[in-house]
Amino acid sequence: MNNRLEYDAERLTPETELKRDLGMTSLDAVETSLFIKRTFGFQPERGVMKTIGTLQDLYDYIEDHQG
Repeated sequence: MNNRLEYDAERLTPETELKRDLGMTSLDAVETSLFIKRTFGFQPERGVMKTIGTLQDLYDYIEDHQG
């Protein structure tokens, strides 16, 4: 499965909102959690993707939880 969210990098900013600007769905959130697990070696806590609003929030979460 390769249904990644793809956008022009020049249009993405730390303030880009995952749901409003990128249209992230609950399925996208699950896939993002799996991507984080494969890429960064940790499983995001259950339900945490609901609390992450922007790309900066996502970056900060990964940075804070990466071993």
